[in-house]
Amino acid sequence: MVYLPAAFTETDRDVLAAHIERHEFALVVIAGAAGLVASHVPILLDRDGGDWRLSGHLARPNPQVAAFAAGGEALVIFSGPHGYVSPRWYEAGPAVPTWNYVDVHAYGSVRLVEDETWLRNF
Repeated sequence: MVYLPAAFTETDRDVLAAHIERHEFALVVIAGAAGLVASHVPILLDRDGGDWRLSGHLARPNPQVAAFAAGGEALVIFSGPHGYVSPRWYEAGPAVPTWNYVDVHAYGSVRLVEDETWLRNF
């Protein structure tokens, strides 16, 4: 889990979905037999009612495919804009430098889909 102070937590599902849809090239991380495996993957969000599903495509030789076939949980990180904030930016002091960023972390169970009909319609 990511450290996230309450003041910086976004819970509005529409805001989160908009970020995911705007920054759809995500980092997908899953624990495989040899440890953590990560891939950058274009991800589509399906907001079917209250249930959300993320879908993406990996090349068969990608070692992450075996990790997906084994099941488990994945972390998908949708990174947005970010930048350095100088202490000189603040009118009141003392202040420290920081990094301002927007990310959405999505956690969920994984499922490898190999059904040819489903894949053709993806």
